[in-house]
Amino acid sequence: CHSKMAKIFGAMFVVAALLLADLTQGKEVVISNVRPRYNVTGDIMDAHDGTYNQWTPGGPWYYYAMGYGTCKQGGDMCHGCGYGYSWIGVWKSQDMSNGSWTLVREARDSSWPSAVYFRVHVVYNKMTEKYVLWVNVDGAPQCHARGACYFVGTSSNPEGPFTYTNAANAGRPSGGDFDILVDDDGSAYLIYTSTSTGHTMSIEKLADDYLTSLAAARPSPPPPPPTPPSNITGFNLIGSGACRDGTMHEPPFYTNEKSELQSQTTLASCAAACETDSACLGFSFCRNEGEGKACADACHLYSDSQTPPSRNTSDWSYSAGQGGNPHSITRVTDESWWICYTKASARVTSSQQIGRKSEYRNSATFPLRQVAQVENFYTKQPSNVSSGVFGNVFVEAPAMFKRNGTYYALFGNCCCFCGHGSGIGVYTATNPLGPYTYHENIGCTKPTVPGCGCGMNHPGCPNMYGDSLTKAQQNFVIRIGTGADTQYVWTGDRWQSAADGIKAHDLQYWSVLQFSKQANSSVELPMQFQWEDNITINV
Repeated sequence: CHSKMAKIFGAMFVVAALLLADLTQGKEVVISNVRPRYNVTGDIMDAHDGTYNQWTPGGPWYYYAMGYGTCKQGGDMCHGCGYGYSWIGVWKSQDMSNGSWTLVREARDSSWPSAVYFRVHVVYNKMTEKYVLWVNVDGAPQCHARGACYFVGTSSNPEGPFTYTNAANAGRPSGGDFDILVDDDGSAYLIYTSTSTGHTMSIEKLADDYLTSLAAARPSPPPPPPTPPSNITGFNLIGSGACRDGTMHEPPFYTNEKSELQSQTTLASCAAACETDSACLGFSFCRNEGEGKACADACHLYSDSQTPPSRNTSDWSYSAGQGGNPHSITRVTDESWWICYTKASARVTSSQQIGRKSEYRNSATFPLRQVAQVENFYTKQPSNVSSGVFGNVFVEAPAMFKRNGTYYALFGNCCCFCGHGSGIGVYTATNPLGPYTYHENIGCTKPTVPGCGCGMNHPGCPNMYGDSLTKAQQNFVIRIGTGADTQYVWTGDRWQSAADGIKAHDLQYWSVLQFSKQANSSVELPMQFQWEDNITINV
């Protein structure tokens, strides 16, 4: 009897051990980098960009992805295909194997505004118990003339649908490609490129609900605004008003029939005061959206320049060649008065007359920051909610993850749906907001100049376009498993790789990141990529 019981318990132990081993090791899945990805119906998946998430251990995998339809790209890069029609899919699979993906639904409900949509990322907020979707958009009035921004929505279900909640600006204008990291303590961080400031990279902390960036949020309303001042010596007072109620109080001024300056200033229906110095006074304005509405996230600085703008006055922009240095700006709220001054110039031009005097104007768009101190935008210094700018110019498509206490930020040169792909520059830090240290580019076929890569050509770096090993633009780093057994799987989109030329059929490239400690680094770094037709992941 004891012998039989021992055999039974022994067999049970073996079965349990095998089950435990299976749970520990997971299922091996082969991913092809040279074949299209198919769904359960046998059709090629129209799914690119986006994030892969497994919300519960052992549960299904979700892929939140952009679909670009059946258009064909007619040029090597930046073609209209991909900049028009798009949709956001929620895909579901138990193991991410080819042929196992089921399309659950279009991620958005009917509440979302019209815009050009790019890149989507979804994270889970334990505090609000909401799944939060961010997506990059362009051409939407909700971006407040900042070019591009982000639309944000939430859902109580990982399968959606997601309901639109707000438009979110980052701390710097025209936020582009991005990723979101949720840290171990529940804090979330947005890494993004600012397309209107040279395609430069930075990281910002999100609010506790993950709906906005703290670097772009306005501070708490100050006491009631003071009476706006009168003229300042050397300046012309163009207008003033209360941002809260959208009122305007304009002194008399004159323009000729060809001048556009009058119409430009009357668009400033509300704004907030900025500091003055001996050179200029900056001011912030927003659209007249009614009582209680917040100002647009823009601050315009008028600098003392003896050279008129090179562009039409209806399209002002900052250029170092136009004269005028950057100046500090203070906090801005919707409870402040806005005041518009211009610096009087000794020179005269008939097409720019205000108050029977003339002035030359240059302007630049600045972000509003939730910081107490005055800061200079162009120094791009870090703060408690922003990393400041790091890395080279002309970069995009970032991915951010944490491994063994080290934060990794990967990104490369701009690609713009390019057919030859881009590289993968590696940066690390011990704090999510940096400072970040550059190490090397692991995605090019030959060594690169520090900080440069192998994407589109741009000044300051050697032309290595075409030397991308993966022929892909970085998309996302998937985290599979937990603890020491976690796999970090790099994914990128191989634009223009489809045999039939249809963007929906373009391939992806996946690679399991391998880490090693190098002689010139105190942290483990991902190793140089090698081409792989197929990889194996454990799910």
